[in-house]
Amino acid sequence: MNKLTIVLVSLLSIAAVLTSCATSRQISSGNTNMCMNVENHGYPVAGTPLRVKPCDPWQNQQWSLDNGQITGVGGFCVDVQGSAASEGAPVIFVPCNGGPSQHWTIVNGAIVGIGGKCIDIGGAVLANLSPLIIATCTGSPSQQWAVH
Repeated sequence: MNKLTIVLVSLLSIAAVLTSCATSRQISSGNTNMCMNVENHGYPVAGTPLRVKPCDPWQNQQWSLDNGQITGVGGFCVDVQGSAASEGAPVIFVPCNGGPSQHWTIVNGAIVGIGGKCIDIGGAVLANLSPLIIATCTGSPSQQWAVH
């Protein structure tokens, strides 16, 4: 019976890991093939700016939305540089701390964070490696996101 119990516990553990992976999603700019991306070289680096990049299946474009936080590879969170609602502040990737600048809501396709600011594409130009910033919500195409 001990071997059966060990096998059963192992299978349940594997199932839990596989199920948790299923909750990650890609976040793309509107209906384009450009996704929210964090450069990842095998491990997360605190303060790394987020950018858009052609969508791919790799973990640096996999995001979990849970309790208002957007988490990615290594369990780091999407945040705002300086943790304040400063117009044009870069959107960055840092260890989660539960602060207000790490809380996001999806409203009519926009990702709204601290101070009611939206995640926007810097310069409003959708191009490979364009930086993500926070800006006053205007409903512009550069502020529209699809979670899939």
